[in-house]
Amino acid sequence: MVRRVVVDASLSVDLFVGRDPVRVRVAEFFFKLVQDGVIRAYAPRLFLVETAGVTVRFIPRSLAEEAVGKLARLVTIVPDDAFYREAEEAALSTGSRGADAYYIGLARVLNAPLVTNDKTQATNAKRAGVKAFYLIEEVEDFREFLRTTIFNRGDH
Repeated sequence: MVRRVVVDASLSVDLFVGRDPVRVRVAEFFFKLVQDGVIRAYAPRLFLVETAGVTVRFIPRSLAEEAVGKLARLVTIVPDDAFYREAEEAALSTGSRGADAYYIGLARVLNAPLVTNDKTQATNAKRAGVKAFYLIEEVEDFREFLRTTIFNRGDH
């Protein structure tokens, strides 16, 4: 049984150009779960643009394009019109950054937790009533969440 989650660009950036070993390990752990089919990751289109914009600052364009291509195959990208109103509401209710509101809005529409390596993003999501994991500090909580939801609820 596969659990749906929303992933933000902080994890993809850490995966491809992370400089902190802890952040990289956490990102590798997350994307391995996606690759193995344990979880299904969703993201707004913005996810690919954010990843491209940051990775190209640290690696050659061809490698950044390759990274974005891999992510586009691995993560289900959701068009903005599917969650825009929820994103707008999240921005208005939390005062969060616009990009953060996009991920929060998508998580609301999918009724899925948000997984991030961005502490501000996790805080804003929680303020908006979305279950969120700041994976750097909450990786064990996330593992427990997966154990209990996959085996007890059978979510798809």
